Amino acid sequence: MANMAKGDVTVPQLRAIDYEYAARFGQLVSTSVLDIVEASDKLEVFDHAYQWQMWAASQARGASFDRDPFAGMLELWTLAGQQRKHFTEGGGKDAFAGQQAIAIQTTERLERDIREIASSVMEPEAFQDLSAKVDAWTDGNPIEGRLFMRPTARADLAALVPAEKQGGLKAVGSIEDQFRDLNDRLGILTTQLPVEARWQVEYLTNSLFEERLEAPVDELVVTMENINGFLDEFEGTVDGQVSTLLEAVERERLAVFDAIAEERAMVLTAIEQERVSVMDKLDSQLLTATAKLDDVGKGLIDHFFVRLIEVLAVVGVATILTVLLVLVVLRKRRGSDD
Repeated sequence: MANMAKGDVTVPQLRAIDYEYAARFGQLVSTSVLDIVEASDKLEVFDHAYQWQMWAASQARGASFDRDPFAGMLELWTLAGQQRKHFTEGGGKDAFAGQQAIAIQTTERLERDIREIASSVMEPEAFQDLSAKVDAWTDGNPIEGRLFMRPTARADLAALVPAEKQGGLKAVGSIEDQFRDLNDRLGILTTQLPVEARWQVEYLTNSLFEERLEAPVDELVVTMENINGFLDEFEGTVDGQVSTLLEAVERERLAVFDAIAEERAMVLTAIEQERVSVMDKLDSQLLTATAKLDDVGKGLIDHFFVRLIEVLAVVGVATILTVLLVLVVLRKRRGSDD
């Protein structure tokens, strides 16, 4: 690192960059594998995808743990280039069938990211020279098989880097720096190993229940014993994960309560609006019914008075006729008496 990196780039800084890139390396591959598995129904694609997922994180982590962070960055660079070539023109170019483009896009992005990192910690002229050497080395050292044989650049780093210059920066720092770096590595392992164990179980489950159901029961028992032994070794890590999970559940619970309260307020508001709307409709219907009743009542009253007048008229005519008849009768009696 003292030979190649810019003067203002420190060992802890570049080492942290390597660690962060290695973690992102595994995460991007894992995300791509999920997309590939969801979009495919072929057992061969599943098998190769799970193998890629388990291979990628450990390879990137191993490269980032190099004692010299600049050498670790070079190893990550060659790893990204080898991976990209493997899925574009190497043995893995047909590994994922119709989902091959997902793997290619991911590997191209990872190679682009590590090139940007390298260019940010090196002088432009040195970066151009080293970039040509890395590309040439990657072309001559492809991944063999299904990601199981990968030549590393550690043995050839001396050829990639020019002759040593004078400089006071050393790859090996103080004891305090070494302990800090060891603590960082333990933190990374604590975070990543349980996830990788889950990937191993997913791969095992897929292999047993999708492709190799005819395998002997004894092999299944032995495999489960191995998994139990592995989980026992990481009991402390699991406890930490459980604590983190409980905290996340508590936060999610509070978020759910807040969402329920907000939803309740919205429901009550909607009910109030609906109640007002219903009452308005009832008032409108009541007014309409009252108006109709008034019209009917007025019609009945008018009808009653018309009938009453007709009756009174008939009674009056009958009374007049009766009086006239009585007068006629009286007149005739008077005439008879005379």
